[in-house]
Amino acid sequence: MIKNLNYILILLTIFILVAIGVIFIYGSSYSWVQSLQFANWRQTVTYQNYVSDMNVAVLPLSVALVILLGLCVPKRIFSGVALLQSMAALLVVSVLVVLVYGLKPGIGFLLITAVLIQAVVIGMTLVGSKRLSYEVNGFYLQIGSAVLHLGFILFVFDFVLLGESTLHLTVYWVSTVLISVGMILSFYSGEISRLAEERVSRR
Repeated sequence: MIKNLNYILILLTIFILVAIGVIFIYGSSYSWVQSLQFANWRQTVTYQNYVSDMNVAVLPLSVALVILLGLCVPKRIFSGVALLQSMAALLVVSVLVVLVYGLKPGIGFLLITAVLIQAVVIGMTLVGSKRLSYEVNGFYLQIGSAVLHLGFILFVFDFVLLGESTLHLTVYWVSTVLISVGMILSFYSGEISRLAEERVSRR
């Protein structure tokens, strides 16, 4: 079970992302067709019902994605039984927060915890900690993966919780920058590594 955990988490994440994508495509297509048929589509009661139905459809998948993101983060630091224990503890505390304070605070707690853990992972990667567990080798590939994950977590945090907040655009652009930097470091790690080595050899 522990050996296959990473594979299971990846499959579940892909399934949820595909499901969200299908819902978005359907919702966008339906809204476009309705707007062609009704000039004041956005001012109708039917549109309000459509928005409510879309929110109901996406919410469980968004919550599931948040849980998976939160559970994926500790695997960089923990392994074996300790990984299962840390994931279980994180999930239990998040559920308790949901029961006491509501769904959004519970989701917020899980995502904020994931952000803090991922920030620690990035710091440990920068100092070359041997405790971390990566499926890939190479400093730039590892730091790129860590930064990409942090950006994606912040993006989900913004998408799920900050739609109406004044912080929405700030968090959105921070997550966009992190995702972009993470992708560049991940996809071009070999080239970046060679450039870094050439610069050092010229000194």
